[in-house]
Parts: sequence; structure tokens; C-alpha cells
Amino acid sequence: MSPLLPLRDPFEDYNIKRFYNCVCAQTISTSGRFLFAGNRAGDIFVQNITNFQNSEELRPSLKIYPQGEECEINCLSFHREFLIVGSIGVVYGLKWVEDKAELATGRAWEIKIPIDVEAIEVPDVNFMWLRPETDFLYVGCGDNIIYELNLEDGRISRSFKGHEDYIHGVCGSGADRLYSASEDGTIRMWVTNQKDSTGLIEPYKKDTLARPEMGKWQGALATNDDWLLCGGGPKLSLWHLRSMECTSDFPFPGKVHVCDFVEDMVFVGGEHTNAQFYAMNGKLRADIKTENTAVYSAVWKTEPERFMSIAGYSNWLSILNDFRFLDSKIELYESKNNNNDNTTTSTIKCENMMGE
Repeated sequence: MSPLLPLRDPFEDYNIKRFYNCVCAQTISTSGRFLFAGNRAGDIFVQNITNFQNSEELRPSLKIYPQGEECEINCLSFHREFLIVGSIGVVYGLKWVEDKAELATGRAWEIKIPIDVEAIEVPDVNFMWLRPETDFLYVGCGDNIIYELNLEDGRISRSFKGHEDYIHGVCGSGADRLYSASEDGTIRMWVTNQKDSTGLIEPYKKDTLARPEMGKWQGALATNDDWLLCGGGPKLSLWHLRSMECTSDFPFPGKVHVCDFVEDMVFVGGEHTNAQFYAMNGKLRADIKTENTAVYSAVWKTEPERFMSIAGYSNWLSILNDFRFLDSKIELYESKNNNNDNTTTSTIKCENMMGE
């Protein structure tokens, strides 16, 4: 008897994933030796980045760990010996064996996001932020709520409600400060032992920041002890946390999906092929053409050597060693006719950028 549905061609599926690859999440292991990236097709990529600045050294193979077609990987974090994955309605942990450079195929634990009885769909886990040196993970979700997860016992220990649309970003500072960015156009401030938000920023209402044609939503944020960085539809802007005054804005031309404080600079990426570094006063420091039509993720470290990986809508990771130029790139799905193994060898090309 012939099947009711035509059989799928695995090679065609592979090529579709290769052509439409969209990497939304990255993280680096606690040791700083391994880079993890996850895409919307449900695959996790693992690359050894030890001594990555040495262009003459043979690179270890890139490994791919499929999580299933229904497991869209929205965000990644790393804690102790676990890679933490945020997907649709769930946060789960995969055991990482450092000395063997292997990621477990089965979930070591999982925490499901509550579903409201009136909800018509399972909420996405859009963003995760791990408070350093603790077991508390904060997740921003598609149900407009931020959840505090206790990774020690697997409980949802607290929820933060106040946003009127889904959460794009979460970050924090100190022992109890938390900040969130939402589709509703606001940045909310929280103290983790209080139920309600303690402050609110609405950048879209500021004439110097508003870009009505791009919307009011806030897509990314970052903080340190004194400053808050945020952007989305409105321009990327810098806010002083004590005075709550906007002190600088940055002329990044696209919608903002990722931003961070990197050394003494501000990094930004989004709906643009280029990622940019700025001085805190808004002066452009580096304009870096990436392999992406849009940038959705960036991770970086400074010890024992500088390293940054920029990812987004592309089959390549763009690698920076000095935060000024595109130094090399990693191909995630390589071109091939047959792919029966979960381990593939990455193609790494070095490409120097002209100018700063």
C-alpha cells in the first residue's frame, strides 16, 4: 500500500535548513572553551574555541545535536555542568561533559512554563538571564510575565507581572535589581523581593528616540552598576540609572535585537547586515559587516583572549578577535549530499576587514 503522504527527502530538508538557517541563541561554557549556538530548526551547534586566534591551528570539528523539529531554540544559558535551553513553553537542561566535549542527548531536567486557562497557545521562552554565582534564572516569556526559576530545586519561585505584551529581554545588576524589555514599548525595573515594578521607562515617548515607522517595542537591553542600555523600534539609548535621564543615543540604522556593554564600548546589532560598536558618548568606533541579513545574538569574552561570535539570519557565525574587525567565520550546515552523522566539520574562513 502506498503511503498517504509523500516521503520527505532528508537531503532537501537539510538544504532548506542550511539556506534558511536562523540562529537566535548563543552562550559560552563556564570554562570559556566551548561555544554553543541554537537555531529555530531545533539544532544545537557546539564549537571548541580554545586558542581561536591562532589561524594556523587545526580546528576541532563542529558538532550538531538535534533537539527535534518541534523544539525551537529561542535562548541558551550555561550553569555549572548544564547547557540550559529555552524553547516553547519549557526550560530544560542538558548535561555537558567537558573532558569529552559531549552534550547529553536526553534532558537532565525540565521546568514547564504555566499556561493560563484562557490561553490559546503555549508561551514562548523568549529570553533568559542567569544571576551570576546563584541558582536563579530569570526568563521572559510570551505571556507577558518574567519568571524566577530556582535551578537548585526546579521550582518557579516568583513571577513578575506588569507588562502588557510579551517580553523580549531581561537583565539585572547587584543582588536584587532586575530590568525587562517588552513589546509594549516599556522598560520596567524590579526589586526581586517586591511584587510590583519599581520604575518605568518609555523611550518611544521621547522625540529624540522615537522611530514611529519601526514601532514602539523594546527588543533588547543591558545594564551595569550605573547605566542602562535599551533599544528596539526606538533608537538605541543610554540611561543613567540614578537620575533616570537619557544621556546618549546611537545612530544604528536598523531595529535593535541585541545590545551590550563590551569593555568600554556599546555593542548593537539588529535588522541590518552590520553590527556596530560605539563609545559611550555615541561616537562610532567600529562598523562590522557580518554574514547576517539580521543579527539576533552575540556572545563574547575577554579572558584568556578576546572572542565574540555574532549570529542571526545566516548559516554562518561571524567571529571577532579584537572587537574591531571580522576575523573569521564558521559555517554551521556545510554543503554536502549526505549527512547521516550528528557531527559535522565546520568550514572556517579568515576574512580581514578594511578600516575600523
